[in-house]
Amino acid sequence: MSNTKDVRAVLQKFQDGYISRDMSQLDEFMNLFAKEAELIGIGASVRGGNEWFEGVDSIREIIESDWTYWGEVTIGVEGARITIKGDVAWLSTSGTLAQTSVVDEAFPFYVNQMKEFLENEELTPAARMMEATHFGMRRLWERHKGEGHKWPFVFTAVLVREEEGWRFHQVQFAMPVD
Repeated sequence: MSNTKDVRAVLQKFQDGYISRDMSQLDEFMNLFAKEAELIGIGASVRGGNEWFEGVDSIREIIESDWTYWGEVTIGVEGARITIKGDVAWLSTSGTLAQTSVVDEAFPFYVNQMKEFLENEELTPAARMMEATHFGMRRLWERHKGEGHKWPFVFTAVLVREEEGWRFHQVQFAMPVD
């Protein structure tokens, strides 16, 4: 019988990966996810759209990007509220994203993301401009806050118990609107 300690250990491994950012360990880190997993990032609003990643390959790409460009992620592992029912567990906790100097290195990446907004033919031209402008202003605002600024977030996840142990089925990062 599994208990919350086992789920918390998986959450700790997730946190450890985001702390170490060791790209040589990325493939091993991906073993924390079920095959049909999804990761919903802070900018997501539509399934399959911006920052809504489905499947291990897609999730691997965003984690590699996070480890390269995102600031220091701290997840409240000890404070996580964990519930288990059979072979499914869910959790919620808070965390912070501390801005690092890597933000300047990320600007070419951000420009490419802005291009994706501008090329999204599902949006009207005005909506494309608004999305790209908002995204760009948000990145500049983050930079303005300066190195060391901590942005709060909420972290929720659903895990499933497989033969190999607990794996993430769904992960979501959410930041408050400011």
